[in-house]
Amino acid sequence: MRRAAFTLIELLVVIAIIAILAAILFPVFAQAKEAAKKTQCLSNLKQIGTSLTMYINDYEDTYPNRRFEPFGTVAGKDFDQNSWRTVIQPYAKSTKIVEC
Repeated sequence: MRRAAFTLIELLVVIAIIAILAAILFPVFAQAKEAAKKTQCLSNLKQIGTSLTMYINDYEDTYPNRRFEPFGTVAGKDFDQNSWRTVIQPYAKSTKIVEC
């Protein structure tokens, strides 16, 4: 009795077809990932704007301090207590909205 098995040519053809399909689909996945990052950044910007508006409404139309000091520049602290990033945190869903 003879066993049915794939020949080497058939296996190579299947591997080649899979490689061609992968070469077609990888750029599409990269574009979809980039579009998702753009959408996330846009959502973060909207949330920052909403948080700022809520802060302004709570503090009688007063804007937060406009200083932006990079992390690690304030002695002994990783952030500036009076910057806009810090004061809008109670109004934001996450601390990651300022990272894009």
